[in-house]
Order: sequence, then structure tokens, then C-alpha cells
Amino acid sequence: MFIFGYPVKEGVNFKMSARERIRRFKNFIRKAKIDTIQVLLAGPLPGTELRRRLAMQNRLYPIRDVGWEYYDGNFPLFEPDEPMTAEEMQSSGRKIMGKFYQFKRMFMIVLNIFSFPALIFSLHNIKSGWRRWYRPWRNDLICFGGWIVMKKWATQFKKDKFLERLQKAKERLKVKGAV
Repeated sequence: MFIFGYPVKEGVNFKMSARERIRRFKNFIRKAKIDTIQVLLAGPLPGTELRRRLAMQNRLYPIRDVGWEYYDGNFPLFEPDEPMTAEEMQSSGRKIMGKFYQFKRMFMIVLNIFSFPALIFSLHNIKSGWRRWYRPWRNDLICFGGWIVMKKWATQFKKDKFLERLQKAKERLKVKGAV
């Protein structure tokens, strides 16, 4: 599990575009050969240092605009560090996971099923043959399932009014900062 776009503390000079962050995440995940991933956004929960810090910096979107139902790690709940926008932060997790969870994994599942008889040729060491076969099959199955979940999530997101609520929250934050 990764947290994308966690806000840096004051005094830290860190500026990186969403595109560059996505590229680095994908590169790390590929090099680390991670089996499954989940990319979430930071949630400034009540009582946390993060929430206090963002509130003091006037970066926290008002709950009356975004609502508690969006405090699940999938939605931007605060104004991100520059140069990233809330909309970029919102789409970045899906872009990273979309590279990982792909429809083509279905074809890999089928190939793994057809390669199952190769285990018979490993009878001298069936345990080793099973391990070599099982892990790629399991990972492809999980990744194809992840693709299905992401498709459903994207469909639901399109029906949702979050982006409208986000615009209202951003406007209210600007007005609050100007007062």
C-alpha cells in the first residue's frame, strides 16, 4: 500500500509534478516486483497532526463541502503541495494502479491454466514446480480482479458528484483564505 501526495511539512523544499511522481511510483513498483498494490491518498482524520497542520495552513477542504463519505483514501481532502492540483492527485492513484491492474491479465490466467500440465513434468520436485506455477497464476488472477474492481470504481466515480463538491470546497477555501 502506498500513500500518494502526502503533504510535506513546512520548511521542506519539495516540488514535483504529479506526472513525475506517477513515473517514479511505477518505476519503483516494477523494479520491486511487487505482487499487488493499492495507492491511496492521505486522509486528514480528526485528532491527527496532519489535520491540525493542514487546518493551520488553510489547506483542508470543509467537511460540509466534501462530506465524511469521501474519507476513504480515494479522494483529495485538502489542497495538495504545489505544483500538483487536487484533480491530478485524484487521478494519480488510478493511473498508477491502472498500469498494474490490466485486462490483459485475463489472457495470462488462461496461459497459466494451459501450462498447468507442465507440473507433471516436475514430478521429481512437485513442490518446486507448484511454486513456479502458482505464484504467477495467483498474481494474474488478483490483477485481473483488480482491473474489474477499478472499472466498477471508475463507473461509480463518473456518476458521483465529487468533482462538483471539490470545486465548491476549493472556492470556499479561497474565500476563507482571503478573509
